[in-house]
Amino acid sequence: MARPVPIRLVGMMAATATFAALATEASAQQTPACDPQAGETCSSTQTQTGDVTGLVDIDLSLDQLTVSTNAQGNALAGGVTAASAGLISRQSMTGATVARSNVVVNGEADGQLSVDTTARGNYLGVTTDRATFAVDSSQSATGDRVEAGTYVQAPNGRVLQGGFATSTAVANTVALGGPSSSLTGVIDQRAQTTVFAETVADVQYIPAPATFSSQAVANAVQTNTTGASHQDLGIRQSNAASTTEARTDVYVDNGWDLTVGANAGANQAITANAGGSMLIQTDQANAGRVRADARVQTNLQGQTVLAARSVANETVAGNNDIYLKLDNTQLNTGGVEANATYVGVNGYDAYVGSDAVGNAVTGYACSQCGGDVNVNNNQTNSGNVTATTNATVSSGRTAVVGANAVGNSASFYISRPGG
Repeated sequence: MARPVPIRLVGMMAATATFAALATEASAQQTPACDPQAGETCSSTQTQTGDVTGLVDIDLSLDQLTVSTNAQGNALAGGVTAASAGLISRQSMTGATVARSNVVVNGEADGQLSVDTTARGNYLGVTTDRATFAVDSSQSATGDRVEAGTYVQAPNGRVLQGGFATSTAVANTVALGGPSSSLTGVIDQRAQTTVFAETVADVQYIPAPATFSSQAVANAVQTNTTGASHQDLGIRQSNAASTTEARTDVYVDNGWDLTVGANAGANQAITANAGGSMLIQTDQANAGRVRADARVQTNLQGQTVLAARSVANETVAGNNDIYLKLDNTQLNTGGVEANATYVGVNGYDAYVGSDAVGNAVTGYACSQCGGDVNVNNNQTNSGNVTATTNATVSSGRTAVVGANAVGNSASFYISRPGG
């Protein structure tokens, strides 16, 4: 039976390396600190076979509301400061991971509304500071589903300061980085599970900026090192036949400034470095369905920005220093869909767009440093890629509408630091 599980991540100690492992127990089980002088490598194996559920139900009249709901199957977090360390991590999730926030707002809220819901099957996070870190990580998510849902009901409610409502579902996550650090090693992620993120809202009146979004990703890797840093990483990501879907559906009777989005991806590797060389090898394969669906309906509106984005395989490697070497292989055989639908009765400006891509890669280095970009790129797409945008505006000032569908996209360039 599913059990609500609170998860709290702990980490960093000075001049050492510490990792805290969390699974279905309410309290963290911390592994012994690695001895940087001995050059020890930490080892962690986590297996979760049961379901993990986080649920919040709120029905209130109040001025301000902040809700955060999180569910994680396996989580390992830690930090390395002024030391060298290594980590061997094995994470397997065969149960379901579900997080849900149900919020009912009655009457008038003078403050902001903030609702954030996150579900992750496997998570590895390491912060580094003046450190050398070697990683050997393997993650597998094959449970029934990884699902996050945010539901806001205020059909007669007035949210005067705006706010946000978001949902994020990710089967496998690795996040590494920090200042003046060296990252090396291999990351291997495999997923075959339904990944679903949904944000639904019905609000009468929002006279301030408000954002509603959903994001669903099967495999995600993010690294970021700053200062005198270096990266040499191999990233392998595979998403088998399954469905990854992000859905956002919003109705606001009177909204002054709305931003609504849905973002779906099978495999995502985002790497950034500054102050040293960067060598990245990526191998991404997707056989599943990837779908982003964003919908908005308003009766009266000032400005509405609506975007749906769906990408099967995505790699970004950016170095704000001289040297980037990128070896990128991407194979997509699954369908990719992005749908954006807007219906407005009366108002001013509407910006509506959808983007669908089979394979996407971006690589860049610093122009003012004499940037050197070396790329070996191999992209193959045989899946259907569809972007659809529908906009109905009865009365308005501006409507900008677009739809873009691309099988393979590759961009390589040299830019100034910071842009």
